[in-house]
Amino acid sequence: MFIRKTVACTRPAAFAGLRRCLSSDTPTIVTRLKADLKTAMKEKDKVRLPVIKGILSDIMYAEKSPASSPTFSTYSDADVATVIQRVIRRRHESITSFVDGGRPELAEAEKIKIAILEQYLPQQLTAEQIEARAKDVIRKLGASGAKAIGPVMRDIGISPAEASKARVAEIKATVTETSADGRTLVTTFPNGLRVTSEPDPGHFSAIGVYVDAGSRYEDASTAGYAHLMDRLAFRNSERFSSADAMAAIEKLGGSIMSSSSRECIMYQAAVFPHDVPTAIRLLADTTLRPKFLPEDVEELQATVPWELQDVESKADMFLPEKLHEAAFKTGTLGNPLLCPPDQLGRATPSLLADYHKQWYRPERIVVAAIGVDHQELVRMCADNGFADLAPASPAGAAADTVSGHSQQEMPDESSRSWFRKILTGDGAATQTAGRKSLYTGGTWFDAKPDMDFTQLYLGFKSAGIDNEHGLYLYAVLQMLLGGGGSFSAGGPGKGMYSRLYTRVLNQHAWIESCVAFHHCYTDAGLFGISASCRPRNEHALFDVMATELEAVASGSGRLLSRSAIRRPYASQEGATALEVRRAKNQLKSNLLMNLESRMVQLEDLGRQIQVSGHKVPAETMIKHIEAITPDDIRKGAADLLKNPATLIAQGYVDGISKFGPQVAANHGIKL
Repeated sequence: MFIRKTVACTRPAAFAGLRRCLSSDTPTIVTRLKADLKTAMKEKDKVRLPVIKGILSDIMYAEKSPASSPTFSTYSDADVATVIQRVIRRRHESITSFVDGGRPELAEAEKIKIAILEQYLPQQLTAEQIEARAKDVIRKLGASGAKAIGPVMRDIGISPAEASKARVAEIKATVTETSADGRTLVTTFPNGLRVTSEPDPGHFSAIGVYVDAGSRYEDASTAGYAHLMDRLAFRNSERFSSADAMAAIEKLGGSIMSSSSRECIMYQAAVFPHDVPTAIRLLADTTLRPKFLPEDVEELQATVPWELQDVESKADMFLPEKLHEAAFKTGTLGNPLLCPPDQLGRATPSLLADYHKQWYRPERIVVAAIGVDHQELVRMCADNGFADLAPASPAGAAADTVSGHSQQEMPDESSRSWFRKILTGDGAATQTAGRKSLYTGGTWFDAKPDMDFTQLYLGFKSAGIDNEHGLYLYAVLQMLLGGGGSFSAGGPGKGMYSRLYTRVLNQHAWIESCVAFHHCYTDAGLFGISASCRPRNEHALFDVMATELEAVASGSGRLLSRSAIRRPYASQEGATALEVRRAKNQLKSNLLMNLESRMVQLEDLGRQIQVSGHKVPAETMIKHIEAITPDDIRKGAADLLKNPATLIAQGYVDGISKFGPQVAANHGIKL
């Protein structure tokens, strides 16, 4: 009796690979490896034998591993080549570690093993062949822009058997956009991650990774986690322990740092050009592959309380936080920038890992560099896993909206984050995830009668980055008001001719400091004046601050209210053309001077690409500044006073508590 036996196969693609193998005269990679294994065993080749055994073991593991693709087959040269390339990449990383550790003999041994493995890879396309094929497809399709990546990739059809993983990633990112002036290049990977650079040669290269995350996106369960992510940077990761990361950073000899703000978590490095690969490896591991170990979290829980105490003791750091909390009571921009003590105790490695998974997504990340070849930067980003980061699910992408508009539908934000260092006291803005910020205004008084000075902050809702004209207007107004401390050094550019110097500090000896500020974010801003004085003068200080804002808003006429304080230059209340021109010149000077710093240039590039998708040159910014008129200044200041005020005070506050409402009413200010 003949019995037919049926065998079920969980990997049907294996049969397709087997059929291709039987129909071809060329042996597969696995066949060649097994034949060479027998030869090496007969010849007792101590160099080739362990290498071949190891790669065969890796291939067999990949075939059986649940994590592998269900279509993986040992009969497919493309699948096997992927495994070999992964092993080669790990050995290249080992070479770097051995060289850094002063073990050149081990590095040479790794190079020999790599040469053996490369013999089994199919002949790879050259960079010229890859570029030629990509350009041919782009020309046929008439493709341009990031949206064309998908169609271009489908037509190119390059497999790992034809090119290494890094080269495949380069092809996936072939559609690169160039700015109008030809200086800025932006490449978008298929997962949405953007890589941008400017070819500005110098003694140092600057690299940064910018994550669209921060305190404004947090809720009660994750409050302060952006701060903790910042403090956990450059610690344990997949390829580095904390000690290894520290040793690598010290050996770089440059500058490497991380910071978190309300709308961005950023990681930056300035290194010698030959150290760029190491810097990118460090940045990639700390952003993409961190390990949240219990001992690291416990260390944060022990050290962060000291940091919080230090910040609370410094009025210039602590009071702006209270200002935001009072101004945005419903959350978003009013969320704490630093991790609250009670939240710190509840933080666990798993919760931090969940936060990382939620926010460190490719469409929310920009890699930027100054003084690095763009194609080399793209290759290094692909080699270090930026191209492999899984994109957000449709549900996750749908959550990242503002008032129902997706990122692609947001209005043009061509000049968004150029002013970060000068115009905003905090961070520049980025696309908002979730609900928009809601300005409420409010008051907060902290009675500390033993303090030497009473500190006051008077703020109003101003323009966000989504209001281009308002952004430049309030930047000029901030320069026009200016200000400083009673012992500020004078000289060009120090604001000695600004209004808060000539009309406040030079007229009232009891006022210790008086400075205009402007915190600017995506959809809202905070503009106002901060000042300090001797105790028991706080209500009079409030009157002076309100008078100066009202004076700018009044135009060429007299003030609408009657101030109890004598006003110098009462015949000229509104801003003159001379004052506006001086403020605009000072703003332009500060912008251009700051851009001479490579790190400022880097941050500006990364944040602009993250916010608007393209870089705006300084010339365009200058034109916007020049367009501001004295009438714009008057209208902008008047618009401030239409909104409820935010007033906070610390020190001897009896006077402001008792007389503050009356002073506000005299000036038409809503408290």
